Amino acid sequence: MPDIPEHLLEGFLSSKEVAVDTELQGLRLFRDEVCLVQLCDRNKTVCLVQPERKKAPPNLKRLMEQRTTIKVFHFALTDVAFLRVSLGIQVQSFRCTKVMSKLIRTYSDAHSLRALVMELMGVELDKEAQTSNWFTKSPTQMQLRYAANDVLYLLPVYDTLMEMMERRGALPSGSTALELHEASQAFLPTLVELMINGYGDRDFGWETSLFSH
Repeated sequence: MPDIPEHLLEGFLSSKEVAVDTELQGLRLFRDEVCLVQLCDRNKTVCLVQPERKKAPPNLKRLMEQRTTIKVFHFALTDVAFLRVSLGIQVQSFRCTKVMSKLIRTYSDAHSLRALVMELMGVELDKEAQTSNWFTKSPTQMQLRYAANDVLYLLPVYDTLMEMMERRGALPSGSTALELHEASQAFLPTLVELMINGYGDRDFGWETSLFSH
């Protein structure tokens, strides 16, 4: 759809959390664009939005910029930066499950969404369409299924990671995992600004040495 339909918008706006993902033309800011935005609420209502080039769909923009609804991404840094640069959407109140996973799943080096959904939900995601051409007016059924699945399991993953952090308790400094989680998530908007303004000098612009020795 070119935008979130009105009959779905109110449900998303009234939700405490909404899962969000994007499919991109590529991974270079200012060169590549957002091709698809996927949304899912706790009722498992999925909406796939295919925006026009360089034009923010009004209902999508309203939802993304509303502060009372938490937007849950996996690797939010990329999605939020691209929504800003490609569509002029300033995402407010967002969380990243990849950050959560790295904070609490210290027993594993596997922090992809596929690995999380497999371990925490017992579901194997089909990633065959991940690197396909998303810059098309007519995505295939395989692409649409892939896009929908990337948000369908994201809120249950978010909930499970939150429960894991609540059980962890105090760390050596006395801070809790939840406190470090909140501090890390609060820093993400600043990190997005650094990437957008050219301070990403590693990993093709997605990592910065600004805080290195």
